[in-house]
Amino acid sequence: MQRPWSRSGIIPLFLIALIAASCAPPPVETKPTVYYVTPVITYLKDCPGYDCKVVGQLYRADRVEQLEVQGNWWRVRLDKGTLAGWLQAELLSPTPVEAPYFYVAADSLELRECPSPDCPFRKILLKGDRVQRIAENDQGWLRVLVEKDASLGWVLAAQVSDQAPKPEAKPAAETEYFYTAAATVNLYSLPLFSSKVVKSLPLNEKLEKLAQHGRDWFKVRHPASGAEGWAAAKDLKTSPVAAEPLKPKKKFRRKPAAKPLPQVEEAPLEPEAM
Repeated sequence: MQRPWSRSGIIPLFLIALIAASCAPPPVETKPTVYYVTPVITYLKDCPGYDCKVVGQLYRADRVEQLEVQGNWWRVRLDKGTLAGWLQAELLSPTPVEAPYFYVAADSLELRECPSPDCPFRKILLKGDRVQRIAENDQGWLRVLVEKDASLGWVLAAQVSDQAPKPEAKPAAETEYFYTAAATVNLYSLPLFSSKVVKSLPLNEKLEKLAQHGRDWFKVRHPASGAEGWAAAKDLKTSPVAAEPLKPKKKFRRKPAAKPLPQVEEAPLEPEAM
């Protein structure tokens, strides 16, 4: 009885498979197109060279997409953004990197333009806001990048922590409300009367308290319009206030015109004796 498969039949099939495998193209090595910035801060250029114009800044742990390669210079685009430019390849890593993050520990914190309490501040940070350290000095100040809006500034190192604060769950019943207590109450972009006016509100408008800065300013939201801003504490009350009645205008009686005094005829002067 003859076997269906003989040794002489298997060998040709094996040789055919071996030849087909040797002719298959080698596997293509795929390189990642997403990279991460490694320096604390670096700059994007408008062309691949050191003398090119700066078009933007990148910070440690920023995620970028590779678009083009020219030697040691790569053209990249910031992930989920429109910022694009050239930088050196050695400033990028194919694996994620950690950034030095801190959290605002105080109830409110002023982000200043320079490392001094006398410098003007750009905005108010609230407890729990996350910032990335960019630089620091010997006087206890940190230059930080605010995560939520990418703003830059200086804060006191003592008022931030490397540990995220525990969230304080508050029931909806504890939400605080205020009412405007003046004929016109302005909401400002900063807790400064010199800052931009976001919205002007009439008397007895209901406002939701969002935050507090010191004793003189509250950050509030106007539910009717959705506008948010800072209001002076002196212009707010915890309950509606009665509108002041209009004061009647005082009527002033005109004084009668004074009667002209009778004119007295002067006697002619006598000629002087010679």
